[in-house]
Amino acid sequence: MLIKIRFGEGPVVSRRPGKNSRLATLAATVLSLVSLICGSLAIWRIGSDLDWAGDFVFSNGLLSHWQVWMGISIAVQYLGWRLTRYARKAIAEEPEIEPAEEPETKVRAVANVS
Repeated sequence: MLIKIRFGEGPVVSRRPGKNSRLATLAATVLSLVSLICGSLAIWRIGSDLDWAGDFVFSNGLLSHWQVWMGISIAVQYLGWRLTRYARKAIAEEPEIEPAEEPETKVRAVANVS
């Protein structure tokens, strides 16, 4: 006995570059917010060193230095910028589909004029 199982056609896999542009845009947005938070922590640490702000969250260790927070902020923002460029490149390369030409048909206009 031979049994054949037939599956329907699934989604078409494309090899176009930048097909994850929506995900890249979302990730770039989230990374911008993370960069802002890291920059705020760097400013808080500077203010804590100058006795303008309260005690910093991390009192000792690697994360207790403002330079580390500023470096993380710059690196994360750079990564977000690269993802945004990737997403824009994908949007720019999408081919525009031109509508098919419709055959000319005669149009009759009727108006009720009183």
